[in-house]
Amino acid sequence: MAITFTDEDLMYLDKDQDDKLRSMRLAIETLKTKGDIAFCKKCGHMMQSFTIGNAKLFQCVFCGNRVAEMIQL
Repeated sequence: MAITFTDEDLMYLDKDQDDKLRSMRLAIETLKTKGDIAFCKKCGHMMQSFTIGNAKLFQCVFCGNRVAEMIQL
């Protein structure tokens, strides 16, 4: 006896993964609106930001690329 799936069944096979992806997308979108996020131009991963004096430093966790920006007061 063959097992058949409808489109509705296939939609919920990876519901946990879909929920995780949605929460990650929401977190990234909120960081984008705050302006506290940058993406690496080499690999495309998110960069960590550090503020030192009047400079904002970004470092990619994946490839180690570093970028500095001046903060305008």
